[in-house]
Amino acid sequence: MKKTYIIIIIITTFLAILLGYKLSCLTKYTIKENYNYKIADTLEIKQTTSKNKFKFKNYRVIDLLNTDINVYVIKQKKQIILQGAPGTGKTYSSSEIAVKLIDGNAPSDRAELMKRYKELVDKEQIFFTTFHQSMDYEEFVEGIKPETTSDNKIIYKLKDGIFKEACKSAENNKVVLIIDEINRGNISKIFGELITLLEVDKRKGKENEIEVILPYSKEKFSVPDNLYIIGTMNTADRSIGYIDYALRRRFAFIPIKADKLAIENYYDNINKNFDCKDKAINLFNKVKELIKGNINEEFEADDIMIGHSYFMAQNFEELQNKLEYEIKPLLLEYFKDGILKSHKY
Repeated sequence: MKKTYIIIIIITTFLAILLGYKLSCLTKYTIKENYNYKIADTLEIKQTTSKNKFKFKNYRVIDLLNTDINVYVIKQKKQIILQGAPGTGKTYSSSEIAVKLIDGNAPSDRAELMKRYKELVDKEQIFFTTFHQSMDYEEFVEGIKPETTSDNKIIYKLKDGIFKEACKSAENNKVVLIIDEINRGNISKIFGELITLLEVDKRKGKENEIEVILPYSKEKFSVPDNLYIIGTMNTADRSIGYIDYALRRRFAFIPIKADKLAIENYYDNINKNFDCKDKAINLFNKVKELIKGNINEEFEADDIMIGHSYFMAQNFEELQNKLEYEIKPLLLEYFKDGILKSHKY
């Protein structure tokens, strides 16, 4: 408990001074309402944001990614993994890449992009799933599932999983399967023998095509050439082991890093709250400095640097809340897990 208390003091003092807080007191169990954040004219800030008609939902969090390059890579490799720390926009980026891969271009406006994304989902050209530790082959590929009849009897039927559904749809169209948190699943348990079929030269119609007999339906099965897979991976998640090597060999890995330019672009072109921009940029720099100065040598700073979306706020109050309830708890977890070392202070 004493060590945790010291870590809390370190993080709080380091970041609170930056945003203009006045540190008043600390307890072992909470850091609430301990700061007097002095804002000269809160009403003026609210009026400014109101005049600018700020709409966060229309902001493209990731402008720093070169989508054209990522689309080129996935066309060559057929499957990619976007890897980065929390808040770097991996899930949104996967949507952008999927739309551009299928349509040849993607709307620059976030709302329009997501509208098109949903249309492609309805057309069964984009599929989305999230891996977790209890997911298995029967859920992902095919399996026997119970059903309740109209007279309340239980029967068992063969049902296709999302991977098999995506493959069927890919027989006639380009299809993108997005797998969020791909490294949280047991790859051998989920893909089974089909992991080999993902390789470019082993897909349907290719020179080294491999066809297997599925265990439940007894159907002949191969992976269509028109199926593309985009996975996302949180590089700061240390609750799981390293990613399966069988998966690593078959995917191209694209890092998405926290970037100060994305924050500057947000405040320059969207919010236009320049006082808040200065505070956010300074906070970003200080967090980066804290991480680089205290990181365990076994880790890379880019893998855990808190993403730029954490530093985008409508006003000082929102930025303060993000610091208090999102950034500081995440940093505290880094210290607790040994990713950051507190003995340097």
